[in-house]
Amino acid sequence: MKQYSFHVLLGGFLLGILLLGSSCDSQRTATEGANPGAPSAEATVPISFQKEVARDDYRFSVQTTGTGTSRTLSLTAAKDNRELFKTSVPIEGQVRDAIATNLNDDKYPELFVFVAGAGSGSYGRLVGYEFMNQGHRPLTLPELSGPAAAGYMGHDEFRVEGSQLLRSFPVYRPDDPNSTPSGGIRTVAYTMEPGMALTVAGFSDAPAQTP
Repeated sequence: MKQYSFHVLLGGFLLGILLLGSSCDSQRTATEGANPGAPSAEATVPISFQKEVARDDYRFSVQTTGTGTSRTLSLTAAKDNRELFKTSVPIEGQVRDAIATNLNDDKYPELFVFVAGAGSGSYGRLVGYEFMNQGHRPLTLPELSGPAAAGYMGHDEFRVEGSQLLRSFPVYRPDDPNSTPSGGIRTVAYTMEPGMALTVAGFSDAPAQTP
């Protein structure tokens, strides 16, 4: 009887040692597999422009990420807190401003995002949309042509006044260097009839300002 008890105790002791070793190995493997120095999340891309604008029941969010020549423009549109549209597109340059307006005075607002292109000319570009109840349609500026384009070399500034989108830029004479235009300031006016694209309504020139 005593011999039997001795063997039982010895067997239990050896089994305990085996289980303890297995537990230690398991814990050591889990600890060694972790990498405490690894980053917990990807590096955050910096936000270079952010603005929220509204028109009637519509709300728009405009944001760009990145700080170099190439950036990502993200747009979100919502009506009565219901998301209507969301997109992200690459752009060259930087966003100067964003405006919500309604040039044709109908039920559907427009979102205008003004982009200055990369490079010394900072050529202006419009990213625009008109929003309807069931969708949206893109809006683009018609290409400058004819007398309105004479002497144009970029450096655009945009603004909305009343029912017109105004685009102003310095006019360059043939011998002007890029840094010193001498032909004054030209302002091109754009209008939009209901259901139509932006069209040129006319332009005017103002003399150059003397220092």
